[in-house]
Amino acid sequence: MQQQFFGHPEFPLFGVYHPPRGGNKNARAVVICPPVGQEFNRSHWALRMLATQLARKGVHVFRFDYHGVGDSAGNTDQIESLDSWTRNIGQAVEHLKKLSGVRNVMLIGLRLGGLLAAKTAIRSSDVNSIILWEPVVNGGQYLNDLRSMHAQMLDLWVCKMQTPNNENIEEILGSRYQRSLLTEIEQQAFDVGQVLQPQLILQSPTDTESFSHPEPSLQKVVQTDRDGAWNDLRELETALLRPKATNTITTTAIDMFHRLERFGVPGSQSLSGAM
Repeated sequence: MQQQFFGHPEFPLFGVYHPPRGGNKNARAVVICPPVGQEFNRSHWALRMLATQLARKGVHVFRFDYHGVGDSAGNTDQIESLDSWTRNIGQAVEHLKKLSGVRNVMLIGLRLGGLLAAKTAIRSSDVNSIILWEPVVNGGQYLNDLRSMHAQMLDLWVCKMQTPNNENIEEILGSRYQRSLLTEIEQQAFDVGQVLQPQLILQSPTDTESFSHPEPSLQKVVQTDRDGAWNDLRELETALLRPKATNTITTTAIDMFHRLERFGVPGSQSLSGAM
């Protein structure tokens, strides 16, 4: 595991490279796209575990923090648009390509990271496939859940607290966001069928979203194990522990790489019978 900064020297991004077990013997590479805000903190352990599992299977893996998130430069309240974070994914892809020598990568995105990964995949020929882990596809519902938990959290205090919001900034669960960014997120009603690359979607048992793809054999939807809810205030400071989900992702990622290699052209293979 190698910690490093990359990207623009004035606005560096923090990343962690997990080299494949046994050396650089293949062209398999994954960039992991995390959530933001409180979900970033909750999921850190699970995404690190996922990266370790993939590296043990011989995959080059890169985890990173977006601008204004984690150990990267800046603050969240400086981010005006989702485009900033999708650009960061592109930078992470380019960095991993240089580290590993691969031509293209798989993206794995969790929650809002899933939405960002899907948006990146639409635009980039460097992405050969995606795995979306309980992705945010309805931005309005996502923000409603976060704001509801924020209000509940304030009600827990003996002395009523007021969040110091203004016309430009809103604080939600300890993170401050530009209103323009929140407006953009709120307007998201994303159809992952726009992503033509092969895709696996892991869906929570409580999710009601349905997914489709112009080529059904290139999309597979499975349910994750039930272990903690994103919209439950009682789970707010509890680390996300989903070993079954990370095992499923690892197994399926390896299968998807097998198919990519077998058919030679990313996007031409079927995911039927992947597990």
